[in-house]
Amino acid sequence: MRLGKSSRRAPWMVRGLLSALTIAALVGATPSSTLGATSAPDKDPEKQLAALSKRAAALEKDYRGRIEILRDLNESAARATADAARRNGELDAARVQIRGLVAGSYMSGGPASMPVVLNSDGSSLREAVALEYLARNSDRRVRDIATLAVAAQKSRRAAQSKIDSVRREIAALEGKRGKVRRLLAKYKAESAKAGRPDGVGGKTKSPLVGNYMTPRMRKVLLEIDGKFGPFPTIGCYRAGDPQDHGSGRACDFMESTAGRMPSASATAHGDSVAKYVVANASRLGIKYIIWRQRIWDSRSGSGWRQMENRGGITQNHMDHPHVSVL
Repeated sequence: MRLGKSSRRAPWMVRGLLSALTIAALVGATPSSTLGATSAPDKDPEKQLAALSKRAAALEKDYRGRIEILRDLNESAARATADAARRNGELDAARVQIRGLVAGSYMSGGPASMPVVLNSDGSSLREAVALEYLARNSDRRVRDIATLAVAAQKSRRAAQSKIDSVRREIAALEGKRGKVRRLLAKYKAESAKAGRPDGVGGKTKSPLVGNYMTPRMRKVLLEIDGKFGPFPTIGCYRAGDPQDHGSGRACDFMESTAGRMPSASATAHGDSVAKYVVANASRLGIKYIIWRQRIWDSRSGSGWRQMENRGGITQNHMDHPHVSVL
């Protein structure tokens, strides 16, 4: 398709916009084809996440409780998918506006100097009008749709990358079911009893919040407190928590309070606690420990893993090692 003289004389910035990216975005191409991709569009990210969530739920049931690293990855993928959907919506709305502008330009006179071969579906006409309009109107709306097209494609790729991470993690965990079954058989599930646990009352070095835990958690609490205490506070049972704090299987060994970052010496102290728990995990029946936005999980057997950013000092466990037992 040849351009008329007015298009050939377009400024260099406008010529830059006359790319396959912008043309395709204007005439309604998908984000992948907008960037010249030749592969088929990805599956619906929401459907992929729904299928993976079912597999994750089955794993958590078999693995006796929440798998934190997997839950974090899944939530991150869900956020990325929502962001991709939002950006695609913005791009679709911009396309509608630009199509209206292009149609108006054509109906008001059209590019008389530009020869057009009209295909049966009218695609050549739409491309020609789009090119002519771009050549004459280097305005913000035209630039914005090119930017939106790139942003939408990046968001979709980011979402797919997160979903692929969830899929890989699930596959790895599913491959370790035999090992985990043996681990759980060694440490039978325990239930907590209401009231202050025997052997704890008056014997801890540290203030205790939530005096309701399983015998295994009580043993771990007393051992850690006896070796490393006193801590500013130790928080165990938490009413309403659907996971280990709510079932008496977890305690937080605080290195600072009020959401403040611990001092260098307190951080080193927390490092020592974490190292000790990992070294004695098999003897103590440790399920996992989280400390400084990293997790060590006995069920995955993959050492320390970096976790997703949860948004705060306490949420990221920068101020306390969290210890959960089987």
